[in-house]
Order: sequence, then structure tokens, then C-alpha cells
Amino acid sequence: MFSGGTITLRTFAHEDDGVVIEVADTGGGIPAENLGKVFDPFFTTKGVGNGTGLGLAVTYGIVQEHAGTIEVRSAEGEGTTFRLVFPTARTATRRLAVS
Repeated sequence: MFSGGTITLRTFAHEDDGVVIEVADTGGGIPAENLGKVFDPFFTTKGVGNGTGLGLAVTYGIVQEHAGTIEVRSAEGEGTTFRLVFPTARTATRRLAVS
């Protein structure tokens, strides 16, 4: 298990009139073979009885419910970054008016 490191939270405007939230750490990173599964319900690398594997699946659903996107970038030994992008109210209103 990795201990120590830094967690960085950044927020900024997205070029398409949205808002970006990034959460990055300098931890151990996610192995490449697990990267595509992190948002799958019940996926966990923890032992039996030590987690349900629902946290990121629930987060993914909440982000989608708010018309946002979530992506993950990670490299073993370097850390992981989760990026959430949400439309602003003005962008969401414009999208509804076009539909």
C-alpha cells in the first residue's frame, strides 16, 4: 500500500463554457489493466469484505445525471487524475433551446 503523497484539487473554466474540477494525487497510480474498469459497478481491487466497488460507479452516474463527463488518467508510480466537466447553467439552457 502507498502512503504519503499529495492531493491537488483544481477548478477552472472549460473552453466550451463549462466548469472543470480536477482531483489529482501523487500516489501509486492505477495499473493499466484496471484503468478501464474503475467505473464498473462492484469492481474493486480490495479483498473480500473491504469495499463494495461502488464509489466510482455511483460518482459516474451522478456526473452523467448533471450532463457532465468524468475521465481518469493514471500512470503507475506517478499518480492519478480524475477530471469532471460540467456545463454551466447558461450552456445547459442553450442546449435545451436547440433540442
